[in-house]
Amino acid sequence: MNKNQNAKNNTSDKKKHKTKKHYTVLPYFKKAILYVLVSMILFVPVSALLMSRAVSTVHQAQTVMTKSANELELDNSYEKCDYSQFLEKITVGKRLGTISCENAGICENVYYGINRACMRNGVGLNRNSYLFGEGGCTQIAGYPSSSFARLGNVSVGDTINVDTFWGSFEYKVISVESAKSVSTPEYDSLVLASFVGDVPFAAQGEEKVYVTAELVNKEVS
Repeated sequence: MNKNQNAKNNTSDKKKHKTKKHYTVLPYFKKAILYVLVSMILFVPVSALLMSRAVSTVHQAQTVMTKSANELELDNSYEKCDYSQFLEKITVGKRLGTISCENAGICENVYYGINRACMRNGVGLNRNSYLFGEGGCTQIAGYPSSSFARLGNVSVGDTINVDTFWGSFEYKVISVESAKSVSTPEYDSLVLASFVGDVPFAAQGEEKVYVTAELVNKEVS
């Protein structure tokens, strides 16, 4: 009887010991829960206050800051005029006309200036290059995900047509290549450029698709 009684007592002690070990974890959970509650009580109101102040600061800044190129208001008005008249009122974001390549399925508005506002709505003409038909190279850039998504479909021999305020211009494609850069022709020509691929941050890559064309015909006002 004593042996049986001792065995029962040992079993009971083990169960109690295990039970005590099981419940010793609870204080740690209580501490964690308490920490979370305190954090919510203290930090959430502070974060909300800081956020409201940040929003207020942004709104105040917007009232005094000038518009950046990303917020540029485009000028889509279109009135026929000669080249000298157009130069008097040309500004960044002004629509110059349209550019198209039927064989590649490209037809886009051309804006003065290479920036996000212009390129979101068409393609942008580099302000440091020549305007169409003015004796030098006209440089145009577009996004590979939208305006120039089909630039790679252009082939040598294709015709590119440009219609502007001061006239119409026809170019013949003489080269299509993917490279880090291309030489700029010194004669009356056109270079279209876009980054390779339409994935995010493609603009950070060095390689671009370049289409070079020479002027073969023009009709000016």
